[in-house]
Amino acid sequence: MNGFTILIVEDDRLIGDLLQKILQREGYQVFWKTNGSDIWTELRQADLVIMDIMLPGEDGYQLTQKIKSAGFTLPVLFLSALQDIDSRLQGLTLGEDYLVKPFDPRELLLRMQKMLNHAYGTFVQIYHLFVDAERRKVFNQQIDQEISFTAIERKIFFYLYDHKDRILTKEQFFAYLWPLDDRNPNIINVHIKKLRSKIEDTQGTIIQNVYGEGYRLNTRVKI
Repeated sequence: MNGFTILIVEDDRLIGDLLQKILQREGYQVFWKTNGSDIWTELRQADLVIMDIMLPGEDGYQLTQKIKSAGFTLPVLFLSALQDIDSRLQGLTLGEDYLVKPFDPRELLLRMQKMLNHAYGTFVQIYHLFVDAERRKVFNQQIDQEISFTAIERKIFFYLYDHKDRILTKEQFFAYLWPLDDRNPNIINVHIKKLRSKIEDTQGTIIQNVYGEGYRLNTRVKI
């Protein structure tokens, strides 16, 4: 994620509009609600909630209690003008973090990223891909789906990823994947072609064929 979806619950129009623009500029998908009466459909799609406290109707504390009681495990970041220690402690007890208004967008984004990393794993963006190296998963941001690899495709992708921006020769691939088998010189090419198709890299921009040397997973240029 950006890949992640954020639900904002904020009744101040200026702050809500500002939050929406900041998050969309960073690539997040955003839902914005001014109260808690109709958040439940969007809540099922969200990965994180930014919650005001002083809301019309149920306040942010009550809403967060209902969200947690309903079985939702997504993290909640309280964003409030309340600065007293009791309010902050209550927010940190019910949710995962608390940030006081007025806020610096850089701090907000950093706190959100830490919360998302903790909740969902650390993702690295490579072009339109999100790579979760810890869980050995790859997601296509363009269609918001995990890419389905065969076991050998996953091994090849993460072998490249673990040596990203470095050239790996065919000899290195064979030594890693099939150290005791007969070596078909075309088998690497076949698997790389299938990998490129699955990650929508038909031009070989991400997995590059370095002529006469081998293959390299490029990470330095983003779209």
